Amino acid sequence: MRPASTVWLNESNQVGDEEVAFQRRFCDGETGIEVLRLTSQPCINEHIYPEAPISTPDGRRFIFARRGALSSGRSYWIADLETHRIRQITDEPDASWPVVAPDGQWFYYAAGSVIRRISPETFEREDVCTVSGDYSRISAHSTVDCTGTRFAAAACSKAGIPGVAVVDLSGHAQMVFEHPDALNAHAQYCSNAQRKLLIQVNDGIERDAHGNILRLVGDSGASLHIVNDDGTGHVNLNVGSSPFERVQGHECWVGKEDLVITTLHRRDDTGKPWIQDRVVVIAPGDASYRIVGEGKGFTHIHASPDGRWWVSDCNRTANIYVGSVHTGRYRLFCRSGATFGAPQYTHPHPFFVADGKTIGWNSDVTGVPHIYCARVPEGFLESLL
Repeated sequence: MRPASTVWLNESNQVGDEEVAFQRRFCDGETGIEVLRLTSQPCINEHIYPEAPISTPDGRRFIFARRGALSSGRSYWIADLETHRIRQITDEPDASWPVVAPDGQWFYYAAGSVIRRISPETFEREDVCTVSGDYSRISAHSTVDCTGTRFAAAACSKAGIPGVAVVDLSGHAQMVFEHPDALNAHAQYCSNAQRKLLIQVNDGIERDAHGNILRLVGDSGASLHIVNDDGTGHVNLNVGSSPFERVQGHECWVGKEDLVITTLHRRDDTGKPWIQDRVVVIAPGDASYRIVGEGKGFTHIHASPDGRWWVSDCNRTANIYVGSVHTGRYRLFCRSGATFGAPQYTHPHPFFVADGKTIGWNSDVTGVPHIYCARVPEGFLESLL
């Protein structure tokens, strides 16, 4: 198939004209970080959830989504961090769950039940397979294993139970995890060769008589589960799920380690309000977690590809912080200005691109949701040791 577009657009706040070149007002006033805005069209621009593998291994490009202000249809785009230009890569009305293969040789996505791939050189597309198997529906939040040959995504079984399905390159889909409260599964493959999946279950979901969701998660918060991608070896991580501590609902693997990082709510008594201020790590089988950040309203979390650093946003200020997984020290990276409202595109969702040298995020600071990024300055990470 032909490319969705052959045009590279420059919508950034760093352009060639001397009169409007990058200006100091785009630098964070406290940290001095140069903030690059990559989009400017008045539409909903948002990157994919941080745990999805959507950037190339060299850190040069990452995928983001764009849709009209009153539209539910998304198209996917590539942002190039060397040229600051963007380019549309899908045009199908039902395009969904894009991922970048671990070796960067292909971008994969779904168009209905068909898995397609895009060449990162020519941007031409070709069909890989048609998905079929023991499921009734596959939805968003896809992930890919370390070989680039298996995908996992939120799905529903033929009995209507939500969970996670694994799809191979032949198109065969198999439900590997099912739970009535796995409506927000955020399935994630680990980066090593063990083919383990991290899955979120929103325990305590409440529905009305018509099936409408009244409550997305109960008092004890979400629980985190790990299974092999054939459905065996189920482990429930020993974090949250109590009257005094709960998982906030955002987590990811830490580099190539068998280790998970997540944010927590906590309180000393059931009559007291929840405090959301911790970043913790835990491995399957651990009796308890280790605190690697504390003090801010940490919400969305992501770890660097080498597993040494984390980045998170604060839901009270929308500031973005970077911390060390080993020392627990952290510092302000920049102030995103996002409003942190009900729509997800008003949340920063900060993430490391795959080379670990750039951080991206969303912000509606201008009144329109846009894609932002900034290079991590020399010495910034080392100051956290």
